[in-house]
Amino acid sequence: MPQYYMILPVAAVFLAAGCGGDGRSKVHGFVKHQGKPLKAGVISFIEEGAIAPSGGSAIIDGRYEVPAEAGLKPGKYAVAISAPENKSKAAAEQAMPGMSGPPPKETLPAKYNSKTELRAEVKAGAKNEFDFDLQ
Repeated sequence: MPQYYMILPVAAVFLAAGCGGDGRSKVHGFVKHQGKPLKAGVISFIEEGAIAPSGGSAIIDGRYEVPAEAGLKPGKYAVAISAPENKSKAAAEQAMPGMSGPPPKETLPAKYNSKTELRAEVKAGAKNEFDFDLQ
């Protein structure tokens, strides 16, 4: 009869060490636009060589936070920041029923989103606080 009872404690130690240890880090910071906190927007981190974002967060009153559970693995990232124009209630009411109309206009230059020049490097065990001052 195999001695499985000896394997269980060893397996439990390895499983406990692996919980939450996938290398993801909390990432947070502050975004300004023309010297003022960006009222509302979205920040996305795109790992080098990837097509889709690896993580991101809403920006509210300039602050954003990607919690460790949904955080980023160590590496270099392109950072895209988007702040779509807020549609007015009148414009929304003019849309045909069931239609949302054209997408909202981006208020930030392309160099901050679709053709981003922003970069960040996430490091294991570091504070990973990235502030962006968009001019």
